[in-house]
Amino acid sequence: MSELEDDEVSRVFDVPTEIELSAEQRARVVAGRYEIVEQIGAGAMGQVFRVQHLRLGKAFALKLMRAEHSLDKQAEQLFHREAQLASQLSHPAIVAMVDFGNDPDWGWFIVMEYLEGEPLSKHIERLRQLPIAAACEVAAQLADALVHSHGKRVIHADLKSENVLCLVAGDDEGANPWQVKLLDFGTAHLEETVSGSTDRISGTPEYMAPERITGGEPQASSDIYALGIILYEMLCGTPPFVGGEPRQILERHLVETRESVGARRGEVLDERLDAIIDTALQKDPAVRYPTAQAMLDDLREYLEVLGVRQRAGMLPSLMTRTDARADASAAAFDAMGVPAAGLRRDGTIVIANRAFARLLRVEDLATLEGHDIMQTMLAELVPDLYDDLRVVALNGKVIRRDLMLPRPEKFLRARYILAPATGACGHCMLVVHSLQ
Repeated sequence: MSELEDDEVSRVFDVPTEIELSAEQRARVVAGRYEIVEQIGAGAMGQVFRVQHLRLGKAFALKLMRAEHSLDKQAEQLFHREAQLASQLSHPAIVAMVDFGNDPDWGWFIVMEYLEGEPLSKHIERLRQLPIAAACEVAAQLADALVHSHGKRVIHADLKSENVLCLVAGDDEGANPWQVKLLDFGTAHLEETVSGSTDRISGTPEYMAPERITGGEPQASSDIYALGIILYEMLCGTPPFVGGEPRQILERHLVETRESVGARRGEVLDERLDAIIDTALQKDPAVRYPTAQAMLDDLREYLEVLGVRQRAGMLPSLMTRTDARADASAAAFDAMGVPAAGLRRDGTIVIANRAFARLLRVEDLATLEGHDIMQTMLAELVPDLYDDLRVVALNGKVIRRDLMLPRPEKFLRARYILAPATGACGHCMLVVHSLQ
């Protein structure tokens, strides 16, 4: 596929205009129609500005190739290639390119949709560790974007958290608070045009697949590895290999075993999530996910296990006590003769009956709902309660344990049953009954 020629430029908004530009306006207007408002970013190849289309009054992001590269034929070809490859892509999680051209005064430019948000890297830096469901939701969107780009034989080749933009959630109640867009195809490759190894490695060391480090050509598998790194980073706060010289980081990708996500987070992870991360981060591309679609399928299935619908974003909000009790038929629930409660997997009590309140020696049932069960006497009686909650919620298992309930002058032998639950009752249903 040949590079873009001047007459192949999209020129989406390149139409005659009656607008007369003053000398002052011409000093800040690109291609006679994009007025520069402010600089919003910069990279090795160019600067990015927020611009306003003079006739439409609409904001766009305009990437302008740096003046020092204007006489560099290779730099110009890279800039052309970014426009060429990005123009082939149309996906909700990929920034849309709308125009491309060459201004005699400003040089080569690419115009993209203007997006408000924050790089994922900054988001991670601020939050340290993302909620598991949020991290998997973001990874699923990026995997879906890769399914699209790989289907067009476009390899991103520099996938990293810095090149992912977390959009500002809209006022719409159904807006996804974790919607993201994949940016910067400046180092992208068209799969069919790449052949042979390269003496020069391009990319970011922390996200680079082992086969790229050893000189292999960019392939879909290397994008999948980078996505696995991003998922790890969202869950742990940093990529698995950081610090030191770039050469040292690259060497660690080749020979070092990464620390597990569970160890880094300090919690027990579901085996399905561990399997997704392990498969994406296999050092041998032959045993990695064969396609982005395969990884996407596993992520979507896992999000279903978490009770989070595709594109829903974050963990479900804790139901209000009124809604939860109504949905669970509170009257019948309260009438049960045995202590019972609906719990979230983090231990939050969503709903409980009066027998459960008596078990925990709580007089006011209303104060119990929304409370952390790990702060009650039951956590002392069942040391493995927290791990049990996660196993039941994530793996769908039923757990039964015998315990001794303290009573005046004696102990009561009892059994607690923890089973999966759905809907307004939370993730788990806990029932305690006497064995005497």
